[in-house]
Amino acid sequence: MSRWLLGIVLIAACGHGKSDATGPGPSESGCEPGRCLGDISRTIGEHKADARACFEAGRKNQPKLAGQLVINFEIDAAGNVVDTSQGMQEGQLDDAGVVSCVSDVVKKIKFPPSPAGKSTRGYHRFEFAGR
Repeated sequence: MSRWLLGIVLIAACGHGKSDATGPGPSESGCEPGRCLGDISRTIGEHKADARACFEAGRKNQPKLAGQLVINFEIDAAGNVVDTSQGMQEGQLDDAGVVSCVSDVVKKIKFPPSPAGKSTRGYHRFEFAGR
């Protein structure tokens, strides 16, 4: 059975275009419409088929490929994803093609603009398993 778990999105910064180590708390205070944890998770979830296609393409070369992939990203004030990178967690998928492809999927996602002109940093954990 195919499993693709949406994962968890964590906002690392929601303030004034700079990184804020505290970020929003459990109540998501300080986040802007469309940039709260649930909003970002839902928006990325709308593109899960595209991310899954990246994984399936990687499985053609590595049939036993499975696991998680963490993508860090930054959303600029206009709502564009301007930077992505693979997270530093151990045990992630190491297929460069899959990482690049999923990063490109995230870069194409459009989020709502920030009324306050803020950038938002976050990450998303993709979980992939074979069928």
